[in-house]
Amino acid sequence: MLDLSAVQAEFSEDINAVTEWFEEIYRDNFAVYFGESRELFNRLKSKTQPITDEELSWILINLPLNLFDVSEILNKLRLSQEVIKLRNKQKETDLAKASIEKSATKRQEEASIAMLENKLLSTVYTHVISRVEGEISFCRELIMSAKKIWDARRRTEGANPVSPVDDSHIQLPDYQPGAYIKGG
Repeated sequence: MLDLSAVQAEFSEDINAVTEWFEEIYRDNFAVYFGESRELFNRLKSKTQPITDEELSWILINLPLNLFDVSEILNKLRLSQEVIKLRNKQKETDLAKASIEKSATKRQEEASIAMLENKLLSTVYTHVISRVEGEISFCRELIMSAKKIWDARRRTEGANPVSPVDDSHIQLPDYQPGAYIKGG
């Protein structure tokens, strides 16, 4: 039987280093844009303390603006990833040409092995991009939910106004002492 725990333990140092670097890229570039939306999502689903109109307003106004900033940074990250892929391809080709191996297959294999760390860099970028795309989808869903709640509250206010009722047009009969009004 396979002992995957032993295999993981063997690579745990590498896994931890890559995971920390992945988190660092995300935290340095994107976490600031998604932190508040996660908090507001928790408020949105709270049964004890309903989300306020000010919080809904933040979701409907500020969050879409934040997503524009995120898209800009994400595009730069995608561009960096493409540069890395192209440079990796070029470097791998150069390594294969410089190899002293006789067969083309062996030269390519040697170059591919030498490029593992470089390919890992590209893989980390791929996963950061995937995580950010997931966060963007989450934020879009949050915006749509907030819009539905906002609209429902506005419809409710229209049906049940909270402003004072103007009863100046209602005339009550004058009170006459000793007069008894018999009800129907």
